[in-house]
Amino acid sequence: MSLSEAFVVDDTATPERLAQAADLLNRCTGVVLLMPAIVLRPSVREIRCEVVDPTPAAHRCEEEYKVLVENAARALVRSKLGALLPDRPLRWTVLEQRGSGMVEAWSN
Repeated sequence: MSLSEAFVVDDTATPERLAQAADLLNRCTGVVLLMPAIVLRPSVREIRCEVVDPTPAAHRCEEEYKVLVENAARALVRSKLGALLPDRPLRWTVLEQRGSGMVEAWSN
């Protein structure tokens, strides 16, 4: 599923829309984009959390990727959607825009 098909929410989303996003994640029936840059892809075992790198042309070291993920993880926890997430482990990756698609640049 491409990002254009993702269910988009942010902290201004209505409680109904946030509940719908949480239901998609719980049932593993859709990808959720938490604006501005966290993609949540559910499976029955985990939720893959993809951070879209805001500056993909930058050459990053391992620690810089970890900082991107740590900041995104804190943003997810603080978000209104964070409290509604299914009880599954989160696996984090960083994506970069390359050409016409997204490529995994780092994962934990």
